[in-house]
Amino acid sequence: MKVGHKMKKPEKLNLVPILDSVFIFIFFLLMSAQFVDVYEIGSSVPMMKEAKNEKQEKDPLNLTLEVSKTQIVVKTGLRSPRSRTFASEQKKEIRDYLTELKRQHPKENTMILKADPKISFQNLVTVIDTTQKEKGSKEELFSQIVFDNNGVK
Repeated sequence: MKVGHKMKKPEKLNLVPILDSVFIFIFFLLMSAQFVDVYEIGSSVPMMKEAKNEKQEKDPLNLTLEVSKTQIVVKTGLRSPRSRTFASEQKKEIRDYLTELKRQHPKENTMILKADPKISFQNLVTVIDTTQKEKGSKEELFSQIVFDNNGVK
């Protein structure tokens, strides 16, 4: 007599509980994530060009803005540096001073920006906007900005 073993069909896996737990996990991750506001600074990419062997008649402007919470110091000059200090709220006076510097040095368009690490990002953007072209004006001030990572000393 033959003993017959019937082949059992393999049972199908019940994936419903696993899928339920995956969806709950996805919602948990979405709800626990921190949403951060990301700001963008509109600046152009630095360009590279070959230096020409031309002598400059004037000293370069070497414009540097040192931004802290309470004041903004505008420094100019390389060999004989000069500086002028403004309160952070004096946006119009800063723009007027930069406009006068631009009139004296029309070919200059680069500015070095040193910022205190404790200053808020929004205040830094406001200072950058102050150094750019005023609405309704054809005169462009200092369009190329170089950020100095060392900050204000």
